[in-house]
Amino acid sequence: MPQQVIFTRLKVIAASYGPADGRRLLDGSIVDHSKPSDSYVPYTRDVLPFLNDEIGEDIGCEDGLCQGVIKYSYSLIEGRSMNVVFGDPCPGSTKVLSIKYVFQDYIRQKKENRCKGDSGYHIIPSRTFHSTFAEHEHILLRRQDPHPIPVDDESNNQMNPTTPQSTISLVDSTQSTLSALKSEITLPIIFPFLSVRQRARCQLVCLHWREIVLSKGITATIDVNDHVLFPLCQDTSSYKNTAIGSPLKPQSLSRSSYNNIIVSNTHTTSNHPHRELLRGLLKSSHSSLTSLVLNDFLHLDPPVDIHPTLPHLCKLKRLDISRIPLITDDTIHLISAHIGERLEVLYMKDCRGVSDDGIVQLVRSCNRLKVLDISHMHQLTDKSGVAIGQNLTELETFHGRDNYKVTNNSVDVIFQNCKKLVQATFWGCIKLTHVGPGAVTTPTELLPNNLVLLNLWGCIGLTDDCVARLSTLTNLRSLCVSECHKLTDKFVLDITQTLPQLLHLQMRYLKRITDESLNAISVRLSELFSLDASFCTKLTVVGLNELLMGCRTLSELRLYSCTQLNVEGGQVTDGGGNRTGGGRQLVQALRHSSLAFLDLRRCQQHQPFSRDEQFLNTMKELGYNEAMAYLFIKKTDQALLVK
Repeated sequence: MPQQVIFTRLKVIAASYGPADGRRLLDGSIVDHSKPSDSYVPYTRDVLPFLNDEIGEDIGCEDGLCQGVIKYSYSLIEGRSMNVVFGDPCPGSTKVLSIKYVFQDYIRQKKENRCKGDSGYHIIPSRTFHSTFAEHEHILLRRQDPHPIPVDDESNNQMNPTTPQSTISLVDSTQSTLSALKSEITLPIIFPFLSVRQRARCQLVCLHWREIVLSKGITATIDVNDHVLFPLCQDTSSYKNTAIGSPLKPQSLSRSSYNNIIVSNTHTTSNHPHRELLRGLLKSSHSSLTSLVLNDFLHLDPPVDIHPTLPHLCKLKRLDISRIPLITDDTIHLISAHIGERLEVLYMKDCRGVSDDGIVQLVRSCNRLKVLDISHMHQLTDKSGVAIGQNLTELETFHGRDNYKVTNNSVDVIFQNCKKLVQATFWGCIKLTHVGPGAVTTPTELLPNNLVLLNLWGCIGLTDDCVARLSTLTNLRSLCVSECHKLTDKFVLDITQTLPQLLHLQMRYLKRITDESLNAISVRLSELFSLDASFCTKLTVVGLNELLMGCRTLSELRLYSCTQLNVEGGQVTDGGGNRTGGGRQLVQALRHSSLAFLDLRRCQQHQPFSRDEQFLNTMKELGYNEAMAYLFIKKTDQALLVK
């Protein structure tokens, strides 16, 4: 008699959140995990602590009675963006979440086999599973191995172990032919075990199977970045410039070369081999497609490839048409007319052929949008920005990078009307002088604000006075003010006093701030998890010691090219003597900190750079692994690796 599973638990072994393969990092380099030298990405964050908090303890036993349930899938961070939960480790880059996990089956032990103090349960772990999720994808960790208990996703997989698996009896093994009724039963059972291409081939069996396949659809997601479905392009006469990092986009080329390829490929779209494949997949997925990702498909001809399909996509909720050169207002009008009322996520980065009029019509129709990305659309003005704020009241995530014509008028309307906004990016909007809700004059005017993450990278018009607006964002947890060159110590002192709940703070290139800012952070931001002060050249080891001693929750610290720290060592070639590296002075503070990630690359004042072996040996004794030169990680078993 098989042992009975009483309940199950999910255990996450490792989890990392960082740039996807083939994407650009902050320094312009391309992530390629197929190369051993690029297997480590310093912009990837270990998010295991965050997920453990999300999972919690869902099992409890009291007086020998189990209060747990049997589950075959766990849904995490329901309804929230990953950037909001984990912070944004690499702003501006498309990210993925990578998770390794196991399911643990709890089986009741016989009384004679129990030890004193034993809980009475024997734990049997499943094999280790590995799943990846896109930035705005729903996180559902499924059990992927066979199990005697049937799975029911609709009821959240909570079921009685004695429930019979009745579907097996519906198939009569004594007959060799399949009737129409049996085909309708068997195909839905077979489909989950078939690849997308195999499902498409099922249409060739007979006309009845073709009708069933078209009614069910062959896939819910079409992603041109999927190398299995869309194999990487090899060198051919029509698309020989395509790089390895993506099947479609020349990732390794400069921006000017990229634009030249767009122009040259505009009139050669008919030669690309993936266009016919895409049209076939779309035609067979009218009834099932919920997510369509076409980003960087340079050869796509929208009037031929996607316009005929758009009116038939009755379930589409997520669409990515970023960096497709031939996307114009005509495509936007079709989206508005046919799928606007269902669309929830829309990425359209760098669609230079879309005008303000197209955006206005789009947002009037797509009033259920929760995520909108219009980054790098330099042609857009306040006409688009104001329309977004007036119509998209359900908006939760907005990305508007390098829309440098947008002014405070647009931002004010967005903050006034988009009450559900939790993540906002105004990176490179150089005309902004303030960001946030209007100033509060009386306590009765204070309204709830849901904003959790705000990215103001490169908003060079911001001054220290912008704190007055930001102080009303009482739920803000992640703030990026990198390259806001007018900000000084006064801004840091004021923001730490008004927003003590911050978990993530990015202030790269703020070259006016000093150790006074580090001291304020250490005293006031008691829950800070990550700090990026790279290129802040006035910071010293003294201020850094105060930060580490005072901010005990700090886990991630990036100090790339903070030259005053001077972590080098060895002989001085000009004048004699020895260099006493600043790194040695950090050791005592590191002994008492919870820091797991420390970036000290290029923190030196002399060339050539000389490694301080004494400091490096001490770091090893403290448990830090040097993943790259002067980049240290304490937990090597879970350390920010994307496999």
